[in-house]
Amino acid sequence: MSENFVFESREYQQRAIQQAINFFAAGKESVLIESPVGSGKTVMGLMVIKHLQKLDPELKVNWVASRKHILEQTDRLNREFFHCQVTPVSVFDNNPPKAGLVVLDEAHHEATQSCLNMYEKTGNRLTLGLSATPLRTDKMRLSFQETVRTCSIQTLIKQGVLAQYHSYKMPLWNVELAAKVYCQAPDKWGKTLVFFKTIAECRMFAELLNSKHITCEVVSANSRRDAQLDMFINGNLQVIANVSVLSEGFDLPDLQSVFIRDGSRLPVIQMAGRGLRKSPTKKICNIVQSEQSVFQCEKIANPAESFKYVRDCWLACSDNTQAIIQTLAESIELLNNRQECRLPMFITQAPHKIFVSLNSRCRRW
Repeated sequence: MSENFVFESREYQQRAIQQAINFFAAGKESVLIESPVGSGKTVMGLMVIKHLQKLDPELKVNWVASRKHILEQTDRLNREFFHCQVTPVSVFDNNPPKAGLVVLDEAHHEATQSCLNMYEKTGNRLTLGLSATPLRTDKMRLSFQETVRTCSIQTLIKQGVLAQYHSYKMPLWNVELAAKVYCQAPDKWGKTLVFFKTIAECRMFAELLNSKHITCEVVSANSRRDAQLDMFINGNLQVIANVSVLSEGFDLPDLQSVFIRDGSRLPVIQMAGRGLRKSPTKKICNIVQSEQSVFQCEKIANPAESFKYVRDCWLACSDNTQAIIQTLAESIELLNNRQECRLPMFITQAPHKIFVSLNSRCRRW
C-alpha cells in the first residue's frame, strides 16, 4: 500500500477533516466520516488524530478494525507518513488497551456486540468512525452524534480519483452462466473477484474454471486466506470466488473485474467498490451483474459504457437499447406464433445485425 502511496491534498478531505475537528472541539464525543471507497478515509482519520494529538500529546489512540490486513496497512501508512501515536487493535481483542480516542474503521460494524464490549473495556471518551457504507442490513442504528459526508463515487470518478467502469449485464445470475461468461474471454476479464451467495456456489464456479485451465480458488473464513491473497496479488491466481469475506477492507488497485451477485444497496456498493480503485495498469474496471439484481451499479455512478449479454455475445448499449431488445423479442414471438409466416433466417440466427441497423450506437462486442 505505502509503496504506491502519494499524499494529495484534496478539497473534500480537508473539508471533512476540519468539520470533524470542529465537532470534537464543540464537545461532541462521536463523529462519523462517511466517504466512498478510494477517497482516503485512512488519511482523513490519521490527519484528525495528528491534530488532536498536537492539542493533547498525551492522547492515547486505538485504531480498531475487524481484519488483520486493514490494521497492518494503516499501521504501515502511519509509521511512514504521519507518525501519530496509534495502537492497532482488533475489534475481537478481549483485552484492548485503554485509550482516550477510538478510531473505528468500517464503522458500520459499530452496533455489533464486539464493538460494544470493546468500548466498555477501552474506556474511551471520543470515537471517530470511518465508513464508505454506514448502512446495516439489520436496520440497527449507529450511535454517532455527528456525521461528516464528503462526496459521491460519481464525483470521484469525474475527478479521476477512481477508475471509470464498464457495466456488463447478464440476463440472470447463476454459477454456470457466470463461469461461461468468464471462460469466453479470460484475457478481457483478467484479475477478477467473483461473489456468490454460498460457499457451495463458489466451489462449483472454481471447479468449472479450473477445468478450463483457469486458476481459481475459493476464499473463506476457513481457507488459507493470506496465502491465497498473496498469490492473487502477485498474479499467480487469476480468479478468487468468495461469499462476502472480501466485500470490504480488501483493496487491490489493479483488480480488473468484479462479478457481483444479486443484492441490495449495501452489499452491491461494497462489492463494486473493490474494483473502482485506479492503478497505473488499469483505467477501466469491468463490473458484471445480472439484470435481476435489486440494486444496479448505475445507481452508484454512470458507466463509461454498457453491455448486455444476448445469445452468447455482448452488445454495446445506448440508453434506448432495452426498448429495442424488448420490441425485437415481442416481434419474434409474434411472428413465431403465426403459422402462415416463416421467420427470416437472419432474424433467428443473427439478432445483432438488427441492433446495428436500428441503432448505430449498439454494436456487437
